[in-house]
Amino acid sequence: MADEKKDNTEMYYGERGERFMKLYMTIQRRLYGYAISLIPDAGAVDDIVQEAVTVMWKQFDEFEPGTDFLAWAFCITRNQIFKYIKQRQKHKRRFCPEAMQAIEEVIDHIPQKPDDRFDALRKCLTRLSEKDRQLLVLRYEVGATLKTVSQRIEQSVNTLYSRLYKIRITLLNCIERTLQDNS
Repeated sequence: MADEKKDNTEMYYGERGERFMKLYMTIQRRLYGYAISLIPDAGAVDDIVQEAVTVMWKQFDEFEPGTDFLAWAFCITRNQIFKYIKQRQKHKRRFCPEAMQAIEEVIDHIPQKPDDRFDALRKCLTRLSEKDRQLLVLRYEVGATLKTVSQRIEQSVNTLYSRLYKIRITLLNCIERTLQDNS
């Protein structure tokens, strides 16, 4: 009897997990793009999205099949963003709910699909020097800070900040050119 219950539980979570992953994989990039458009810190966005996915998994039984999974996921992610902002209220830069709503309205009217921007980013990353790509990997490791990276590569934080800024500008310009060439 206990083995039968265990088999049913494993089957339920297996099917549940499969349904969840199929839905999540179709929106993963858009969810990340949504969060990064509201929170400029990529490390924080990773944490926010990870927490949002955890909440989505826990509440997946409440999701009604056939409804808009992306809208449901955005709602949960928005709540995680508000939670993050509330926790960081001591910092000067933060968005009020009205500002976030205004940003969301602008994002809704952006013609490019997030996948196009990610594809352009991938293409542009290959055009960077190996040294610049390695620096990006070091900087965006989980838990990495400018200070820890500067110590690791033995460069000052200011020099590192300047290099990363130049790399980001290069990538931004490349992405914009790539998107224009493709349209």
